Amino acid sequence: MTRGVAMAGVDERKVGDLPLELGKYRVVEQAGQGATGVVYVAHDPLIDRRVAVKVYRVAQTVGADRREARKLFQNEARSAGALDHPNILHVYEAGEIDDQPYLVMEYVPGGATLRRHCDPSERLPVERVVRLVAQAARALDYAHQRGVTHRDVKPANLLLTPEGNVKIGDFGIALRAHMSTTQAIGTYGSPRYLSPEQARGEPATPRSDLYSLGVVLYELLAGRPPFSAGSLSTLLYKVLYEAPPRIEMLRPDLPAALPELVVKALEKDPARRFASGREMADALDAVFASGGDAAAPPTPDQQLKALAGLRFFRDFSESEVKEVLRAGTWGTYRPGETIVEEGGREYAFYVLVSGEADVTKDAKTIGKLESGDCFGEMGYLARAARSASVVARTGAVCLKVSGAVAEWASLPCQLRVGRAFQQTLVDRLARTSEALARQLR
Repeated sequence: MTRGVAMAGVDERKVGDLPLELGKYRVVEQAGQGATGVVYVAHDPLIDRRVAVKVYRVAQTVGADRREARKLFQNEARSAGALDHPNILHVYEAGEIDDQPYLVMEYVPGGATLRRHCDPSERLPVERVVRLVAQAARALDYAHQRGVTHRDVKPANLLLTPEGNVKIGDFGIALRAHMSTTQAIGTYGSPRYLSPEQARGEPATPRSDLYSLGVVLYELLAGRPPFSAGSLSTLLYKVLYEAPPRIEMLRPDLPAALPELVVKALEKDPARRFASGREMADALDAVFASGGDAAAPPTPDQQLKALAGLRFFRDFSESEVKEVLRAGTWGTYRPGETIVEEGGREYAFYVLVSGEADVTKDAKTIGKLESGDCFGEMGYLARAARSASVVARTGAVCLKVSGAVAEWASLPCQLRVGRAFQQTLVDRLARTSEALARQLR
C-alpha cells in the first residue's frame, strides 16, 4: 500500500512512519530534515538510480508560513533547476502531490558537507581547502552569469562527493535577476556568513556570495570563523566595522599568497573584493602554481597592527605598544595545546592576540579568554606559581612578555602596563561576580 505524500513532513518517529513511495519514487530512508522540509533517499525505477527527494513542509503550515514555504519551494525549483554545472547539485524534477511540493535532486552518497571540516580537529589539508573553494567559486561564477545569486553560501550548503569534489546546494533563498518584489524571499542567509552590505539591509549581489565564500575559506583554514559573538547585534557590528584576525596569525604555515587572498575576499567594500567567482578561483589556483612556498613569520609591522586594536592596548600609544612588542615573544598554539601550566613558575604575562582559550584548574574549566585578554599577570606580579592552566580552545596566537617591566619599559610605558593590569583585574572581578549572580538566581 502506498502512503500519501502529505504524510511525509509529519513527525518521523520510527522507520515504520516513512512513506513507502513519493510519486514514482520508492523511499529507501530518511536522509535528514530541517526547518523547510524533509529529505529522503529514494530509488527512481525508470532510470534505476538513487535520488534525493526534498519534501517541503506546506501541508503542515497555515497562513503566512504556508505561503512562505511554497515560495521557498518555487524559488529553489526555478533557481537551481535552471543551472547545470558539475559543482552545483542537480535538480531533476519538481512536482506536487496532495498539496505537498517536492524536489527530486541529485543524490550525494554519505551526505557529508564542509561543516565538519570547520572544526579545528577536522581541518583538511590546505591544498585541498584551496581546491574545493576554487570549485565553489567557479560554480558561483556560473550561477551569477545566469542571473542567480545564492545568498546563503555556508559550509553546510557545500556538499562533498565521495570523489572529493564540492557541490553547492540549497538555493531556497536565492535571488534571480528580474525577480519581482512579490517573489523575494528574505534578505538574510546565515548571520555568520553574511556580507556587510546584507547586514545593512542592502540587496545581495554576486560579490556578496563571494564574501560569504571568503568566510568559508577563512573558517576551513583557521578552524574558527572570522567573527563570532554572543548576540546577533554584536556579530553584525563586527561584520560591519571590525577587521578579522589576520589568518597568518592563526596559521603561520600557509602559502605566502593565501593571507592576502583571504583579506581581499573579506573586504568590507564590495568594490575591493574579487570582481567575479572566476577571478577568485584563478587566484586560488595560483596559490600552489609556483610550489606554494610557506608564509614567512609575521613582520614587526604586522604584529604591531595585530596588537594595536586589542583591548589590553587600547590606551597605549604606538611607541608604547612597540616597547611591549620588543620585550615579547610571539607564539602560536594548536587547539588543545597548553599555553600556561598550572603550578608552573615563570616570570611572564601573556596577551591573547587572537583565538580563544580556556582557564582550567584540576582539569575543570573555570573561565574563558578571548582576543585582547591578558592572563598570567597575577603570577607575574606576585612571582608565584601559576594557580591555573590556560589551554588553547581554538588556534591561538599569544604575546608572551618576560622580565621585570622596569627593565625594558620607559616610565610612561610602565605606568600604562600597570593601569592595564588594574583594568584586567577589575574586568575579571566583574565577570566573576556576574557569573556568581547567575548561579544564585
